[in-house]
Amino acid sequence: MGHAAAILDAAGLTFDERLISAGEPLPALDEVAGILSLGGRESVTELERYPYLVDEARLLREAVDAGVPVFGVCLGGQLLAHALGGSVRRAPARQIRWFAAERLPEADGDPLFGALPENVAFVRWNEDAFEPPPGGVELLRRTGVGADAFRVGEAAWGVQFHPELDGDMLDGWYASYPETLRHASVREAEARAADAEHAGRQEALAAALFGGFARVVGPRALAGSL
Repeated sequence: MGHAAAILDAAGLTFDERLISAGEPLPALDEVAGILSLGGRESVTELERYPYLVDEARLLREAVDAGVPVFGVCLGGQLLAHALGGSVRRAPARQIRWFAAERLPEADGDPLFGALPENVAFVRWNEDAFEPPPGGVELLRRTGVGADAFRVGEAAWGVQFHPELDGDMLDGWYASYPETLRHASVREAEARAADAEHAGRQEALAAALFGGFARVVGPRALAGSL
């Protein structure tokens, strides 16, 4: 959960984490005020291997149709794009690096992205890329293959990067996935140096995005939707 947990907690929201890869059930829509779908090692390009992701994609589509706020991060963003008619494909190479992106005019007034500065830094740990679904609005200028961020309707967002990553999460990823660094042709020392350079901006990014999502979800939670 990283930065997301602290920000949602500070907003007074209760986060009910479901590890569906471990067999935990998905929630029913009437049990939640919003859905935050985070990342994972699975790929939307291989859904036949992961039936629980098919179920999650269905839940995300139903949530959007019902007006339940959704925020998809990395794999979650890819699932949201797929669920709503977008596409997901393998990127030419695995990416573990920081990017600098420009906020697009379409982000003006957006509940999540509207408060971001004109130039945004974010970190990617991924090997897939997505294209927004029909009607999706891109919010950041693309930094490479695929979109970086999109909104559908009034209350559904998907991003390809990881605003939730904090120091503890990064330590765990470096320890658990050394082969990922090799596949991305990245040395851990170089990656950690970039993390240290951008850590402050990561906190601000997380505060804007997860804080904004909390403000969207909050009135629904207070109304008894949670």
